[in-house]
Amino acid sequence: MNAIGSKGFLTKSRRNLGQSMVEFMLALPILLFVIFGIIEFARLTFAWMAVQNSARFGIRYAVTGEFNEVYCVQAGNYLGADHTDADIFGGDPQDCLIPNDYTGLDAHDLERQLIDHARLFSIQDATSGGGAGLWLDPAVYGDYAQYLSLHDSAQIGQVDEGGFFHVTICSNRENQYAVDYNNYAIPLCLDTIGSQLMDDAGGPGDRVKVRVDHQHPLFLPILSNIWPTVNLNAERDGIVERFRVSRVLGVSGPILSAPTWTMTPTITDTPTITPSPTPTLTSTPTNTPIPVQCDQIEVVNSYAGHWMSGYYINSVTIRNNNPVPIHLYNVNQVWEKTDPGRSVWATMFDTSGWALLYDDVPDTLWTPAAPITLGAGGQGQYIALFLLQNVPLTGLLSADLEFDDGCHKGASVDIATPTLTPTPSCDLYTLSGFDFHNSHQQEIMVTNGDSWGDTRVTRIRFDWTYTQQWGADNDWEPLYLDWMTWNGADAWGWGDTGSPGAGEDHLSWTDTNFDSAISWTGPLQFNHGNAYALRFDFDGAPGSGSLPNVHAEDFGLIIDFENGCQINQPSIHKDVVTWTPTATPLPSNTPTPTATGTATPTPIPPTSTSLPTITPIPSDTPIPSNTPNWTATNTYTPAPTSTPTDGFTPLPTNTLVPSTATQAPSPTTASSPTPSNTVPPPTATPIPTWTPACGWDHPEFPCQPTWTPGP
Repeated sequence: MNAIGSKGFLTKSRRNLGQSMVEFMLALPILLFVIFGIIEFARLTFAWMAVQNSARFGIRYAVTGEFNEVYCVQAGNYLGADHTDADIFGGDPQDCLIPNDYTGLDAHDLERQLIDHARLFSIQDATSGGGAGLWLDPAVYGDYAQYLSLHDSAQIGQVDEGGFFHVTICSNRENQYAVDYNNYAIPLCLDTIGSQLMDDAGGPGDRVKVRVDHQHPLFLPILSNIWPTVNLNAERDGIVERFRVSRVLGVSGPILSAPTWTMTPTITDTPTITPSPTPTLTSTPTNTPIPVQCDQIEVVNSYAGHWMSGYYINSVTIRNNNPVPIHLYNVNQVWEKTDPGRSVWATMFDTSGWALLYDDVPDTLWTPAAPITLGAGGQGQYIALFLLQNVPLTGLLSADLEFDDGCHKGASVDIATPTLTPTPSCDLYTLSGFDFHNSHQQEIMVTNGDSWGDTRVTRIRFDWTYTQQWGADNDWEPLYLDWMTWNGADAWGWGDTGSPGAGEDHLSWTDTNFDSAISWTGPLQFNHGNAYALRFDFDGAPGSGSLPNVHAEDFGLIIDFENGCQINQPSIHKDVVTWTPTATPLPSNTPTPTATGTATPTPIPPTSTSLPTITPIPSDTPIPSNTPNWTATNTYTPAPTSTPTDGFTPLPTNTLVPSTATQAPSPTTASSPTPSNTVPPPTATPIPTWTPACGWDHPEFPCQPTWTPGP
């Protein structure tokens, strides 16, 4: 009995041990997941607090106006030799502070610009130091110095990778800067006047914002595969202290050292008033106007190069730091006639409006009919608009603006003749096949695989002959091309012409679009390394799905580019099976005419028999001779003279782009410039002409096209 009992006890113990092991193995993954989840949540909480602390450190440093002198060298390299030479004038160390013995009149402006640039890097350091303990990966960081120089969002780094860290600094200085929350991977500071990305730390009294963006990596298995990183960000605002004003010295001590209170003296009798002779009236002194200080008239920036729609300008932006208004009396515009057609078309300053000059002999002196006033603290822009269109500026350009008391301000630049650019690789411009979508729409992808540079589309010709014939032979409603979009934006269609009028079943401009092939001219951006969706919409086909009984090879496409390249994908033409009526002989059973009662029978023409009505000619079948049979020939290839020259090479200038809020003058009848790069359309198809006009209703393009119907 004891042996049997002992054996049973051992068996039961082993059974319990095995069951416990199984239960432990089942519970272990859940236990580990909970433990690591707690650790992961703790890491995430710590990272969030570190990001908040980082933003606090950054804003506390930003509002002081302090900077690290180490970055003065980098600031001088960025701003140029004029700033560096002023900083080290007379052997002074490169500390962003212009010495007192500096002989130039622009010491204040140069010193402010040096300090502002050095502050950006210093605030970056203070912000990064406040985020101690964050898991950062320098390999995914951007190059902040390159970002400030190139104004390119690609320089901020790999935003979606774990360990990413970026600091954005933006102020409301003169309403020039604003944080753009919508158009980039993370919010970035945008210079609204220069239309480019640029951080700014603000000046005394300005509100400055410091934003921190961090991509925190997760390490918990399973969770990290689904959700590898978490975006953490923080913002802090502050008012910049008045760090550029003089400090008040010799103020009184603390409250404890103030004089003690003494008794109020007794009131003494007021002496009697002794009459005195009435003084004679003297004339009231006239108000002496505050003189205009020339050194308080600041050149904010200057620019010489392409503006919009192929026009070229020379501009200078002036800020009046005087407490009183200033006046512009004249401007001497220096330029070189490097092209026989070069001339100064128009000039303007601030809100004066365009003064049309049409001066084709350099130099051009512009004297407004009345001096133009620029208010205290105001900022105005001088612009000289040049012709020819699409021909870049070269040679010496200088604008000398004369203000009150003979004060002269301006800027000059010597633009070298543009060098020849490499020939683009046209064979790297490719097309995909047509994809068909609902609502009778179809789409094709146009890819720029050339790494050389960007260009623009100047002409698109779309061939849909076979589809037109098919629709006509199958009793469709009149088929027409309604609209076309390029990368989601209207190239022509509803977006450019508005809604149809009463009684119209399509847009008025589509009256010529019933016939294939369709041509369109106008510039569309085509940047290297990008693919663009070109979409067409037809009206008149049955149903609401894709076009029935058509294939990709039924459509042809020719695209011409500004650099002379062309994509030609012809359609594969095939005959449309149609029923052609043939002449039918008169029926053999036509009644024979009966003779009259006379001796000689006289034939009587039949009155009851007509031509067979069972074989009418279909009224909706196009006559074969009128069927368009379009073939891509050299007629539609842009002539060599229409190939844009190297004038579209960006000019070597690092200055800010002028404000896009200025409208170009409306062209006049005789002297208005005519675009020289428009490709002549086929004589059989009227093409709308392209006339530049500025509507200012698009955030990306300062000058929207206006379509004028062709002849």
